[in-house]
Amino acid sequence: MDWLVLSATPSLSQAYPTFRRSTGRSGLDVYYALAGLQVAGTTVFLLVSLVARRHRAAALVAGVAGALWIVVHYASGFGALEASVLRSASKIPREVTGRFVGWNVPIHLFHAMTLVVALGALLSVPLAALRRRG
Repeated sequence: MDWLVLSATPSLSQAYPTFRRSTGRSGLDVYYALAGLQVAGTTVFLLVSLVARRHRAAALVAGVAGALWIVVHYASGFGALEASVLRSASKIPREVTGRFVGWNVPIHLFHAMTLVVALGALLSVPLAALRRRG
């Protein structure tokens, strides 16, 4: 995305709406549905683990990590910044471009790390069960 924001031609305001139209609303709907399922899944796992009093540490890590990237995305202001860049109907102001490019990679690396931590915590439960059997 950074190259698109930084390139002079075509501008993001011309290229991104074309891309968005070509994928239809369904692409964004799928993204939001998957993000919602991730948060719901880790939250349900946390609640079930607390009630069952089993695997509470793994569930807490998964639950927190599963929701943390969404909280950071919006609480940091990056979500609003990203939306303003992607909805831009004209040339994006240089200061907005600079902030977006400066935050884009770090915030998405943070997202990836929290998702890997959540996945590791979730996978630790069946792996622990396999170790006990073997």
